[in-house]
Amino acid sequence: MSWPALWAIIFWGISFIATKVALRELHPFMLLTLRYAIGAILLFSFQYHRERTFLKQFGIRDWMHIVLLAIVGVSGLGLLQAYGLIYTSAINTGWIIAVNPILIAVAGRLFLDETVTTRKIAGILMGFLGVFFIITKGVVSPSVFRFASTFGDLLVFASAIAWSAFTVGGKGFLSRFKPLSSATAIMISGFLLILPLGIFKGGWENLFHLSPLTWMGVLFLGIFCSGLAYLFWYSALEKKDSGSVGTYLYLEPLVTLIGASLFLAEPVYWVTLLGGAMTLAGVYLATWKGSK
Repeated sequence: MSWPALWAIIFWGISFIATKVALRELHPFMLLTLRYAIGAILLFSFQYHRERTFLKQFGIRDWMHIVLLAIVGVSGLGLLQAYGLIYTSAINTGWIIAVNPILIAVAGRLFLDETVTTRKIAGILMGFLGVFFIITKGVVSPSVFRFASTFGDLLVFASAIAWSAFTVGGKGFLSRFKPLSSATAIMISGFLLILPLGIFKGGWENLFHLSPLTWMGVLFLGIFCSGLAYLFWYSALEKKDSGSVGTYLYLEPLVTLIGASLFLAEPVYWVTLLGGAMTLAGVYLATWKGSK
């Protein structure tokens, strides 16, 4: 068992709930700027304590790779999820994100030459069918795309694609650099990329009027989700292949389901549970390491 990956998944499962809470009073640009600022400061403090000149180890090509990873896996992913959560529920988000191991398996086959079996292909198809059920609410009709929640679901699905690219792209990067220095450089870059949007939006004087609950959400997102979770995830990737680490993501919707039901009182629909069950079954088939 990879404890770092497990803790990262627990933090990220709760992150959708914290984001929902924070978005009640904060614009996505401001929320992400605060979140990534806290995460960058935390990671930089850890890394600076260990090695003050760590940024010098990265060359120009390395920084291009870092910025690309930051666009895909930090600022871009954050925007897709934040705007998606404005329109859809945290529970839906958790179930859709559950398709990540399948996307990681596909990306791993395409870019890392990882093995794809017949069982894995069947799992991939079942997983995507489950996500289709969640997004369409079981209604096979073009009219479903008029629902605001469907738009949110599609944004969340796009964020799942971004995360798979980030995980597979980061796997190659970790072959040359340590997890902490990599995560720190990527988080700093992600913060700098989102900062102009936060400045452009303005309204920073409202920070003094935020409720304690909103601040709790922001601090949780910054410290645990953008700081520690990224470090834990890359630590796990350093020791295991991307497909094995990706299997831990199937726990994320379960964490979100429990948390959203308890703290947000979000309803649970049968079609969502059916789609979620199909997605998890697909993930199991796609990532199972048994005999072939």
